[in-house]
Amino acid sequence: MILLERNGVKPLYIQIYEHIRDEIISGQLREGHRLSATRAQAEKLGVSRNTVEQAYLQLCSEGYLENRRGSGYYVRYVDALLTDRDSAERKMQSFHRQSSSGAQKVLYDMKYGNCHMESFPLAKWRKAVEKALLSEEGRGTFSYGENYGDPALRSYLADYLERDRGVKCSPEQIIIGSGTQFLAGILLQLLRPGRCAIEEPGYDGIRYVLQNHGVTVIPVEAGGCEGIRLDRLSGKRIQAVYVTPSHQFPMGGVMPIQNRIELIRMAEEEGFFIMEDDYDSVFRYTAKAIPAMQGLDQYGRVIYLGSLSKILSPSIRLAYMVLPPVLKNRFDMSFSEYHNTVSGTLQKALRIFMEEGEWERHIRKTRLNSRKKHDILESALESGLGDGFRVTGKDAGVHMIIESSELTAEEMIVRCRRKGINVYSLEKYFALGTGRNRIIAGFGGIALADMEDASRRLVEALKIGTKK
Repeated sequence: MILLERNGVKPLYIQIYEHIRDEIISGQLREGHRLSATRAQAEKLGVSRNTVEQAYLQLCSEGYLENRRGSGYYVRYVDALLTDRDSAERKMQSFHRQSSSGAQKVLYDMKYGNCHMESFPLAKWRKAVEKALLSEEGRGTFSYGENYGDPALRSYLADYLERDRGVKCSPEQIIIGSGTQFLAGILLQLLRPGRCAIEEPGYDGIRYVLQNHGVTVIPVEAGGCEGIRLDRLSGKRIQAVYVTPSHQFPMGGVMPIQNRIELIRMAEEEGFFIMEDDYDSVFRYTAKAIPAMQGLDQYGRVIYLGSLSKILSPSIRLAYMVLPPVLKNRFDMSFSEYHNTVSGTLQKALRIFMEEGEWERHIRKTRLNSRKKHDILESALESGLGDGFRVTGKDAGVHMIIESSELTAEEMIVRCRRKGINVYSLEKYFALGTGRNRIIAGFGGIALADMEDASRRLVEALKIGTKK
């Protein structure tokens, strides 16, 4: 029976149309089935005959029905592709119902990349913004500003990167932009690569940028303790490669010094550029941060990418890249008339924040908080999970990978949701392979005071080694 809501937003004929269409797609009404006459259908539903005719005519115009003169309206053939899609949608809806059945309200979201406000120095950041607006030079925040970014901020970044990351550059080589993906898009316009290698698994955000620019993506195995496999990279006829050498994302490997030097040598010999994404280098807990690969480059083949997302907040869309001289010249020629995409006020506020020492104080505090949360989660997982699980990606970063020998990622997600926790499949980070039995658990967005409870719930959700 079709239930009509006369006070609803949708017109009555649309409700009738949608109901019949869904029955056709689902297979309840098959090819050749004759529908009730418009008059009989109108009487049955308690609506006017014109309303039913409107619905039938709409179905005819979209090809679901045909009107055989003098005989009535009949269901036409519907391609299996449409019914398969409907079946897939129903399965997905069933999965979502299963995920939410018995689930309580989400208490902890372990999405990678989240930052908790407890680590954000809101009062000091507000003062820096006020100073940027009120200072004499703050009047410039209402103009377009320099297209490379605020000169004083770039000068501070150059000093900081050399001191903290071993990056060798002048302020003129630094370009500020609104996020790593945006800067990667600029790079692709400079490089115009036909083929670009990426880590497998790796950061999916870069893969999408490459695909959207028409670049052929070449996934190369990574994820081990040494990052991308150089023996699988050689001879790929690429013009660029994207890597995360200091902390491979998402698996956590560190590229050894020998491999870094060899990759730079390969880039020079084979004529490709290296995009080094140093996305979370400050979060290293058992040893000193790994120096950036760019500092080893003698050929001008490494492009260094950095971001504030993991240190301050993902919502502050500020990233930067260090261009080798040859690419800086190309940038000058191609983008000299482009305006910078990051708020001038925000850039000046950040520079003030840095000059007053708040930036590095915040890094130290955030690193300490993250280490405490890391240790709580690691301890709970190592002591609470059985032999059927393996935890990787420890000792650095703000996430861990949990692998099960018996449960799929979907099953682990459902179990955790029932305990009030959102975790995520590793599947999206693979271009060719699969992460079907692995989940990623980020802890950056959870308050330190809540970390023990979140860890306990996570273990309780996963520790039963047999499937239900």
